[in-house]
Amino acid sequence: MATLRVYAALAGALVATYLVWPFDLRGWPFLVVTLSVLPPVVMALRRAPRGSQQAWWALLAGMIFYNVGNFIWIWLVTWGGRLSGDGSAADIFLTGGALGVLAAALVVIVQRGRGDVGGIIDSVITAVALSGLLWDTVMLPAFTAHNIPIEQQIGTFLSIFMMAGTLGAMVRISAGAGRELAPVRLLALGLGFSLVGSVSGALAFDDGVRADWTNNVYLAGYAALGCAALHPAVSAVTTRGPKPVDDLTTGRLTFLGFMLALGPLVGGGRAMFGLPTDGVLIALSSAGLIPLVMVRIARLSTARREAERALHRLATSDALTGLPNRAACVDRIDQELRTDPAELAVLFCDLDGFKPVNDRLGHAAGDDLLVAVADHLQAGLREDDLVSRFGGDEFVVICRGPGAVEAMSDRIRGLVGRELVAAGEKVRIGVSVGVAHAVPGDRTDDVLTRADMAMYEAKKSKAIGVLSLATA
Repeated sequence: MATLRVYAALAGALVATYLVWPFDLRGWPFLVVTLSVLPPVVMALRRAPRGSQQAWWALLAGMIFYNVGNFIWIWLVTWGGRLSGDGSAADIFLTGGALGVLAAALVVIVQRGRGDVGGIIDSVITAVALSGLLWDTVMLPAFTAHNIPIEQQIGTFLSIFMMAGTLGAMVRISAGAGRELAPVRLLALGLGFSLVGSVSGALAFDDGVRADWTNNVYLAGYAALGCAALHPAVSAVTTRGPKPVDDLTTGRLTFLGFMLALGPLVGGGRAMFGLPTDGVLIALSSAGLIPLVMVRIARLSTARREAERALHRLATSDALTGLPNRAACVDRIDQELRTDPAELAVLFCDLDGFKPVNDRLGHAAGDDLLVAVADHLQAGLREDDLVSRFGGDEFVVICRGPGAVEAMSDRIRGLVGRELVAAGEKVRIGVSVGVAHAVPGDRTDDVLTRADMAMYEAKKSKAIGVLSLATA
């Protein structure tokens, strides 16, 4: 932490005093600040967990490109006799540096924000929409007044939109409390300064040359990136963040709808008043935002289907054993009776000796025993048969076809003929089974009632380790 404080103090002092330096010497404090970012990024790269270093590699590459571009820029101004390095080979390296920083931010977004995709998409939509408003109301009129070529306008437009969208996502993943988020916030701050520098650099001119104070904004961005790399919690930058509830409320939907309509509304309003309108803005922003909206809708649709499936499982499954529950059993018998009652059989099974195990070893042991019975009954079950937990220690089996009852009875004999493990102890049980065969005109209650009565008849001869069977 002491290293971070010293770095922040020195870099902050150079940023604060940049404009105080004589104009022909300002390149030196500028280079000192930009070069000073490299050692912290290397340190962060070494401290990052293995497999989570991509962001720092990208940032290191971006800083190297930036410094080469800055050196060329300063060389041209200091020794090349030029008023500015803009429009030279330096621009190629500075563009490469910007891409490196964007790539680093995108890696952080993917790794830390993968649990909050919906929130990140919403933040990107908002940021891009607001940057579109900035473009249409501030930057486009300025570019039109200065007769900036359309090719340069499109390049600036795309750069600002990409940075704004990335910054929106970074702000989203850096929201919340906790010291571990400090380096993420510093990265977002550095990206924010870069965006402000790009906007101000495109607007602020002094005798046809970009105003030198805009370099002060970029320097603040470099210092923020260096502080992020030196922060003790740097390993949290690529750690997966929390997964908030993706609750797309009416208010949130209304807000997003307004953000989507903002660009076309502003463009249409300017056209109505005879002001210059950027059709490229509307086309490109729509092309960028519509896919995000479609992804958002698709995720909501998927989440809804998953929620419906989860509700269906809760409504039709037994929480302990995972077997179909009483409601699912009754529904299945209804379907089978409507389809064809011929050769349909229902086996009503009740465990003998379960209560003593439950009383002696506890409810957890009873749960273990029920799960073991469920696993045995459904092992190797035919596709058309069904085993359900009807309630308590009662299971109902639905089967159809010649030999189906005999096959299931043999499986139950195998169950009572072996020891089961409950709470680490070996126990044995018996099973009383009542069998009812469906006949035309039967209702579900009719079949279940006959099977239940036959089960109570079988209980008259119940014994541990024995299958007691009676047929209605």
